[in-house]
Amino acid sequence: MSQSFTFIDVAGNQAQYNVSEKDHHNDFRWSTDHGDHGVALSFEEAQYRARAVLKDSMAANRRSDEATRMSRYSLRRR
Repeated sequence: MSQSFTFIDVAGNQAQYNVSEKDHHNDFRWSTDHGDHGVALSFEEAQYRARAVLKDSMAANRRSDEATRMSRYSLRRR
């Protein structure tokens, strides 16, 4: 069984992640809707890792979007 969570970044973008209950190896598995996944020793650590990956990924996407907007803006200003 797993629990689903929604992560909302500072820009209001949303992403989902799941954390499973302890498996037969005593691990907690986590995954994100961005395709990332991993294993942690505790439920809290699994949540932390999933959120950290999403936070980094979403920040990179925002920076990429901002760079694209700025390049379009500078092309129009010439």
